[in-house]
Amino acid sequence: MATAGTITDYNRVTFQVAFSGGGLSGQNFDSLTAGTTITTVNGVTYTPSNGTALVTDAYLTTTPPNGLGSTSAGYFEADETLTITFSSPITAFAIDINTYAPTSGDYQAMVNDGSSSVIPSVFDVFPNAETGQFIGFSDSSSFTTVVISPDTSSPYTYTVDTLVYGDAAALTGVPEPSTLALLGLGMTVVGLLARRRKLL
Repeated sequence: MATAGTITDYNRVTFQVAFSGGGLSGQNFDSLTAGTTITTVNGVTYTPSNGTALVTDAYLTTTPPNGLGSTSAGYFEADETLTITFSSPITAFAIDINTYAPTSGDYQAMVNDGSSSVIPSVFDVFPNAETGQFIGFSDSSSFTTVVISPDTSSPYTYTVDTLVYGDAAALTGVPEPSTLALLGLGMTVVGLLARRRKLL
């Protein structure tokens, strides 16, 4: 039986800082032709609930020109979910959501890690813009699926851009608890040896 994961969520800046030295993968749709429908790109499958994933250059992005919408209306509708499935398990995930939704939590992500956790979006505007949301998190358990869904009370449509994903072991500057314990033990031993030499 799988152990439920513990989620740590971030805003855009803290995610970028935390994972800046890691080897995470990314997808920003800019190498694809606008108007192209896609299912799987580089081992990542995109499944909207109301249509097929659509590369679009008609909306705001964090990395111009292209983002991802749906054939349902050119964008994801206010009641449309986007399921993102990875070919290999991951433990870190981030995505930008282009929307006029003004409140943190207007979108959420759910993962298949056994925790039933819901990760809320953060109102975190795109560079040189006044709108945008961000979902970014790491998980102590691996997962292969993330479902992005709008809050049921939110009337806002959306597109997505700048997917980042991979192994949370890429996290820089935050040692695992076991690493800290070993470091503490090592420092204690060094301290005792230095004291012993001093006494001799």
